Amino acid sequence: MSPAPKRKTPTRSTPKKAAPLPPVARRSFSFDRMWRLVRWPLLIVALLYIALVIYRIPAVGDQQKTTQAVAQIQSQHITLADVMGDNLPFVPYEPNNDATVAGIDQNNNGIRDDVELAIFKLHPDSAKIRAAELQYALDQQIMITEVLNNQTWIAAAQEDSRGFACIGDSVPITSDSSKDLKTVNARAKEVRDLVLNTPARQNAWHTAYNFTTSYGDLNASDCDIDINLLPN
Repeated sequence: MSPAPKRKTPTRSTPKKAAPLPPVARRSFSFDRMWRLVRWPLLIVALLYIALVIYRIPAVGDQQKTTQAVAQIQSQHITLADVMGDNLPFVPYEPNNDATVAGIDQNNNGIRDDVELAIFKLHPDSAKIRAAELQYALDQQIMITEVLNNQTWIAAAQEDSRGFACIGDSVPITSDSSKDLKTVNARAKEVRDLVLNTPARQNAWHTAYNFTTSYGDLNASDCDIDINLLPN
């Protein structure tokens, strides 16, 4: 009888260790995980930035409009030709002239035609008075047509202060300062009454002054035209 075959003792195999992920794979895994964590916050930040840009567009447009309006106000001045009447307009048709706040300005010097003609009619023999009153008339026209906000009101008010001071310069100084001041105020009122001759223009003037705020005077001479150089 042959001996029974020997059983082979099973050998325990050592499990193989998993190969480590290559460096690139580990980095890719970390990037994907990080992206999942930060993508929503980044999207929210991007949307907020876009919303802020859209919100700011009207403000930027308004500021550009204001800057242009201030520059326009500061660039308007009367000329010697205006004072001497070298380009006087025709008498405007009153219903058309009074149909709008701005009225008609055929010679494009910033002064409404009916006001310009009235000043020449009131003071045909004094270029100095015309120079001061035409400048002040231009300032009042600016106030009722070009003031949009506080900044444009400041620009208009600074020109208004110069114009009023120019009227003062056109009044000869006498020993009666009270009488001199009355003359200055009367001439300024004369111009304002000419410019603000309709309810719509008066309302525009009051609306402009709703933007009143503090301001400093311009470092400039009172008069656009040196009235000391004018003959009378």
